[in-house]
Amino acid sequence: MVTDADIRRLVAGTGRAWQHLVRFVPEGAISLEKRSPWWLWLSARRCVVTLRWEGHACAFLGADNRCTVYQQRPVACREHPFSIEHSDSGALVKLTKSRVGRCPNEWDGGLSRRALVALSRQTGRESEAYTKRLREWNHLAATERTRSRFGQFFGLV
Repeated sequence: MVTDADIRRLVAGTGRAWQHLVRFVPEGAISLEKRSPWWLWLSARRCVVTLRWEGHACAFLGADNRCTVYQQRPVACREHPFSIEHSDSGALVKLTKSRVGRCPNEWDGGLSRRALVALSRQTGRESEAYTKRLREWNHLAATERTRSRFGQFFGLV
């Protein structure tokens, strides 16, 4: 899933319109808690915003299995393949690696623990800001909750 800040970075870095970068995944096609703050209402259906996929892979994954928008990639992608937990003071509490197979960008020690925690905090700030705006969006009248209005509401156009 992506935030509006992620989408803006991708638009700026690729020059492509936001509509060509994301997709709206309907409720039945994704496993997400019913009470998740990431749900977005489009007209009368729930969905989440994700990066566009082609086939069974991210549309930005090149033929060599490397990210083609690496410098602009969403913050959640920057954390991959890690799950980072930190305390309120910013100290690293737990760092675990996802079991998703080999990632060509696995941690080789070149990125400090401090940088990983900073990245995790950035993810948290952007996610919090986005889900706050989603709550506002979800309270709009159903007729106002269209894809084109989404771009306007979140400042993507």
